[in-house]
Amino acid sequence: MFGATAATTTSSACAQSARQSSRVLSSSLTSSSSTSSSSESSLLFSSLRNTHRHRQRNASSPSSSSSSSKKGNVILTSAKLALIPSYSNLPHPAKTAKGGEDAWFIKPDVKGGGVIGVADGVGGFGDQGVDPGLYARVLAFECLKAHQVSTNPLFGGSDPKAMILQAQKETKLPGASTLCVVEIDKSGQLRAANVGDSGFKVIRGGEVVFESTPSQHYFNCPFQLGYMPLSADADDANECAEQYSFKAMEGDVIVVASDGVFDNVFNEELVRVVGNSCSQGLSYESMAKCAEDIVLVSRAHAEDKTYASPYSLEAEKYAKETGTKVKVPSGGGGGLFGGLNKMMGKGGGGGGKMDDITVVCAFVGPTAEAQGEIMKSVQLAAGLYDDLMQARNKAKGEEAKTLRTVQLRKQMDEAFEESKAKADMAKKQEAAAPSEFSKAQIDAMDSATVRRLLQERGLPTSGKLERLKERLAGVKRM
Repeated sequence: MFGATAATTTSSACAQSARQSSRVLSSSLTSSSSTSSSSESSLLFSSLRNTHRHRQRNASSPSSSSSSSKKGNVILTSAKLALIPSYSNLPHPAKTAKGGEDAWFIKPDVKGGGVIGVADGVGGFGDQGVDPGLYARVLAFECLKAHQVSTNPLFGGSDPKAMILQAQKETKLPGASTLCVVEIDKSGQLRAANVGDSGFKVIRGGEVVFESTPSQHYFNCPFQLGYMPLSADADDANECAEQYSFKAMEGDVIVVASDGVFDNVFNEELVRVVGNSCSQGLSYESMAKCAEDIVLVSRAHAEDKTYASPYSLEAEKYAKETGTKVKVPSGGGGGLFGGLNKMMGKGGGGGGKMDDITVVCAFVGPTAEAQGEIMKSVQLAAGLYDDLMQARNKAKGEEAKTLRTVQLRKQMDEAFEESKAKADMAKKQEAAAPSEFSKAQIDAMDSATVRRLLQERGLPTSGKLERLKERLAGVKRM
């Protein structure tokens, strides 16, 4: 343990109900995967199963003994501070069959530092026959890959925005996603980059001391990464990724999450949940509990149609400012007693927002003393990396289609530009060419001659003689 955090009690009834739903979901996923271990759902849900099982799996891990033998070497080469993360995820009820559309990654390091991130696939692409979750998972994998390259001494220091730029470039698929990346560098500095309405918060001493803000075009329309050669609507990370820097301290708890959390949980409640989860001190296990508890509270609020959620309040504000009505995906409206409850301070807002919910929780610990805890996170990260690798391999066929589409579109664009250039050149040549008949010749022609010459050239012959002569004067000698 690396310190304790005091907190008040959260709403146990909602949390207990949500925990039961989560256990039922976990049970059904385990049963499903046993009948078709090679199926798509097995791949996409493996990370969720890890979330519910990793405590038992790591309890028997020999990481503590192995880390002590390496401690002397680590002290010589490591940063003083390290991220010790865990995670939890719960898909939207309507998207459980495909594992939801969020993705996440963790990369703890026994030498200190570390990086974590969350990507939220844009669900609207599902209407086009595209799996937004696949795009998000490949984006997460490519971000991890970019981090591996950036931390190589040959390539200089790591940079979250550079990771996002590289990940966007290498995710050559239809779809779109938000992405938030947070790292602790070797100097103990928190550095982050964010695109869209996923985000992060730093909790210290019972309060949020630093946080990201949603980056969006307008309310409920966040900036979104996509493969730019394929989608003209994709935002460029180089232009829209917001960067953050903050001095981390031992004992900080960092929460990185999709908007399924921040649309439903206010900062004050988030701090209470983190405090309760970490009441016995900071450890890998407390981070696992913290992430799970945040997910459960978020889902409980998402299901509450009378809850005045952050999302419903923002929707109400946006509606007043623009005159645009926004429907809250929970069902909203507050029901028969919604207005009365709101007046009495008992909620009654537009309701929570139902969505995929993903949370990565990490505490900042002393690298040398926290080797056992770091190794538990490293083992969890290995399984998650395998899941993302499988998603990356699965996407190869779709990526080949995408590249063919982009190449075909490029060829069509080039052919169109070539045709347009030829047409423009022909017009210029025609404009520069001399007239077939001089003005004196045309003035000397009678009506029958003018009409015959126009007819021979496929031009209209009806109208007054003066108009017909003007038409014949426009005929160029080619």
